[in-house]
Amino acid sequence: MPILSVFGVAFVVVVLAVYHRLGAGGRSAWLLASSYLFYALIAWRFVPVLAGVTLLTHHLAVRVAPGAPRRPVWLWTGIVAHLLILASMRYAYGSDPFAGPFAVLGLSFYALQALSYLFEISQGLVRPALLPALAVYLAYFPKLLAGPIERATRFLPQLARPHAVDDAAVARAGTLIATGLMRKIVLADPLRGLLHEALFVKPARGSSVVLAATIVGYAFVLYNDFAGYTNIARGVSIFFGIELSPNFAQPFFARSFTDFWNRWHITFSQWLRDYLYLPLSRALLRRNPTLWNVPNIVLPPLVTMLACGLWHGGSGHMLVWGALNGVWLIGERLIFLLARPQPRRTRPGIAASVAVVFVLGTLTLVTFRMELGVAVAYWRGLFRGTMMNWPNANIAWFMGGSLWLDWMEVRHGAEGVFDQWPRVARAAALAALLLAIFLLTRVQRGAPFIYRGF
Repeated sequence: MPILSVFGVAFVVVVLAVYHRLGAGGRSAWLLASSYLFYALIAWRFVPVLAGVTLLTHHLAVRVAPGAPRRPVWLWTGIVAHLLILASMRYAYGSDPFAGPFAVLGLSFYALQALSYLFEISQGLVRPALLPALAVYLAYFPKLLAGPIERATRFLPQLARPHAVDDAAVARAGTLIATGLMRKIVLADPLRGLLHEALFVKPARGSSVVLAATIVGYAFVLYNDFAGYTNIARGVSIFFGIELSPNFAQPFFARSFTDFWNRWHITFSQWLRDYLYLPLSRALLRRNPTLWNVPNIVLPPLVTMLACGLWHGGSGHMLVWGALNGVWLIGERLIFLLARPQPRRTRPGIAASVAVVFVLGTLTLVTFRMELGVAVAYWRGLFRGTMMNWPNANIAWFMGGSLWLDWMEVRHGAEGVFDQWPRVARAAALAALLLAIFLLTRVQRGAPFIYRGF
């Protein structure tokens, strides 16, 4: 039951209608039941996995709290157990989301949430929650399939005391849902239909310019598809009085690779930073607290990005993708150290930095999308200089629309970019968006969200 379907919308409406008629005591129970029903309607075979992860996490929570006996042993037991569950499910049902049906729906997301919950308890940032509250935290249906990856310190207090759903909240929720629909249905899906995806299997069929347009277009598809899901999930959640974390912040305007990962899949990047990068870096700095500590320059970014690739899939091309991103981060750190003090940035310099990050990031994306042997052939095709044919010129319109939407968000300094428009302009824009969605859904079949596969 995709959320962008008649049944999905009806499900949300019914759940909301009942939710706001219940008292504070019944709302969590209703959210839990609704979330499990939502998951069962999509992937019933994984409901026991979700329940098992929840029970395991609840069992371990009191054992990793500060002052508990053998706390480090139980924490490592929890880490190993959750990673083994994730790895075994990935191995059993396929680790490559592009190679078949979306099998392990959402498992990576609630596994990381379970681990962050144990980490936060062990650090004394949150107390072990009651089982029903923990179950809602892991299974909350707006974010279940593709995040964002919420921290318990942010989510659990809201579950106990939801925000008021006033007119301002309704307007903000509507804006997020509208922009999410725009990114998914108006930008990502039509753009995906214009790309020659057969080139991801046989790149020799395309000229260099077609190959370039296809991988750049795919970068915009991936971004708008995932950011669209996040906006819709956050908008729906606001109707329940629960604020979910932002997950994207105009990543194609990033001036460095560090800046890019602070803008792309933010909740996952922060998870990797807080629980892998920083602990490893601190351990290395304790051994050698100097600026030119080579292991600290190399290992934290490389290990972190390899873990990022492994999370996206255990196949070799994902690990190469992670390794290349680690290399870019290492190179960036070396340049920063060699160029101290940092020169003053000019507009041409900023534009050049943005271009370098985008080009190298897009070239690296080749290994994200296709097997390694095909990726090498794709790279060769990009630089062989043949221009036998040209891509569909309409690709540029959709990429331009995506950049315009990002620029409007930057310019207004807010996600609710249209909230500052006059009321008549907002009404006209909403009407145009609904008309575009209606027309597009009549002529094309909506594609599933890409990140449901992770």
